[in-house]
Amino acid sequence: MRKQWKKTAAIVVLSVSLAATGGAVFAATPPAAASWSLTGSYALTEVLSVDVKSLVNERIDGGSRIGTVIRMTNQGDRNARVPDYELRVETGDGLVYTLQPSGTNARTVQPKETVELSYILQVDRQDSFTLSALHWIDIDWYVYPKAETKVLSLPVEGLEWTGSSSSSMNEGQAAVTKWGDSFSIPSLASPLVYTPVKLETDTTPEGYVTLVTLLVENPGERVETVPDFELEGLAGSAVYPAGRVEQQPVTLSPKDKKYIHYSIPSNSEVAFQTLNVLTNESYVQVGEQGQPVPVQYQVGRLHIALPDLNWSLYSLDEYTLGDPMVLDTLNAHISKDLELSMVELSMHENEGEGYKTAIAKFTMKNTGDRPIAVPPLEAELRSNGGYTYGGVRQATTAEQLMPNLNYVVSYFFAVPDTEDGSLMALSLSERQTTGAFKTSVASYRVAAGVEESTDTILQLYPYQVAIEDWHLRATTNLMQGFATFSYQLNLDLDITIQDKVVVDQHFSNLKIELLDQTNRLIATETRSFVGMNRLVDGLNKIDFTNLVTEQHQFPLTIKIYESMETPSGEAKRLLTTFTQR
Repeated sequence: MRKQWKKTAAIVVLSVSLAATGGAVFAATPPAAASWSLTGSYALTEVLSVDVKSLVNERIDGGSRIGTVIRMTNQGDRNARVPDYELRVETGDGLVYTLQPSGTNARTVQPKETVELSYILQVDRQDSFTLSALHWIDIDWYVYPKAETKVLSLPVEGLEWTGSSSSSMNEGQAAVTKWGDSFSIPSLASPLVYTPVKLETDTTPEGYVTLVTLLVENPGERVETVPDFELEGLAGSAVYPAGRVEQQPVTLSPKDKKYIHYSIPSNSEVAFQTLNVLTNESYVQVGEQGQPVPVQYQVGRLHIALPDLNWSLYSLDEYTLGDPMVLDTLNAHISKDLELSMVELSMHENEGEGYKTAIAKFTMKNTGDRPIAVPPLEAELRSNGGYTYGGVRQATTAEQLMPNLNYVVSYFFAVPDTEDGSLMALSLSERQTTGAFKTSVASYRVAAGVEESTDTILQLYPYQVAIEDWHLRATTNLMQGFATFSYQLNLDLDITIQDKVVVDQHFSNLKIELLDQTNRLIATETRSFVGMNRLVDGLNKIDFTNLVTEQHQFPLTIKIYESMETPSGEAKRLLTTFTQR
């Protein structure tokens, strides 16, 4: 086993080294790390703007820790005091918690300066929950009862880091890259670019050690020092922390290249599927005696998918869309009356997001004469190069299938921009309830299709939505001498259903975003295909009232997404874009 793993590592090293003989080859130009943020910049006051650098919601001993780092920038030409606002976080189940500021948070922001403000709260909750929004609240303590004014709200759904053991390729805060692809580290104000080039495993008197070698290049014009960041390996649900081998600072001159190394110890030989890159955040709380108590935690920034070069995709049968899949008949958790077919597999660009979204939609039919249980199947896509991407299923599905009815179930996958989907494998598995392992149910060779939606015809199986006409108008409302603005989008739709399938309230929605000329999100609305206030044939009026701006904007850009709630947060794909003229 050890010799086989070393051979795999050697192949990886060779493939990257050949590409780098004439200089580093980048899969894509990494974005400027200094401008990276989770949410974009929002105005808090006339001169102060804020953006979210990091957001964490992880399990710790005694409950959960919620932490965030806010970057505040003074756009003015004189000192600006940090407002005495409370920062609160709203959870997905509607609860609101007040975050506590770090004892070392800045009180004043110099002109054109950006400061980082840290906030933390430990919540004594044993259940799992998500975060949906951050709110800045101005409190007037000099009236009774106290008056509270919401100054700014930022949507953060799906952006939180939930810890290494629960992270996945769909973690909104962590980008996805492949072994051998170059990357910069989001959130670090550093131009350095890294490329993973070697992965080697060896034995020591203490056990096994896996050595990860990163090639570091300085593309800038001044000397740079490699910043502190952490690395860890993931194998299944197990997490293995790595340590930096170089103890002294590593500096690079302009256009210079150097190696840095991380070692991952383990008691036995481990075949890692993913490497996580994490950065450290700090917070200072005041102890009982007034002494400062530093707190440090980590936030995941990057998932590096590792290839399994010993695996052959061509050993699988090719799948034809719509055909019933051959399932493992020996699996006791899957009824013999279940007919499972994949009706859609598509891959879509996500402009500005740094990754693609692949969507697989399945129909489940009960061919028997009595209800059967819906199996909680897990889905994975594996590329021809051996990279594996885990799918996230829609948040809720029906628990039972009624006889002779077809139900739609969707899975979302986040994959690197470099994947074209032309040759992949789809694997379905069922996780045993008695343990952490899972068993394979079906595997096929597949190809992700080219996106079928056009500017005016949207494909959301089983729906085809034709946009016959659209118009966005602004409305001015005068209240007590103040003018407020709202927008209404009129969509003339022609909606057709392609197949007779059951669609419930957990099916995909249309999510509509309004963006200003700087590409800043100013409002969103979501409409379903079922239930109250659903999309209908003909004219649909969609009102945007919860704006993050108090000024009339023109022209606005309208982006329409297919959106679905998953256990890891919202998953979405861009369908079309319109701009006012």
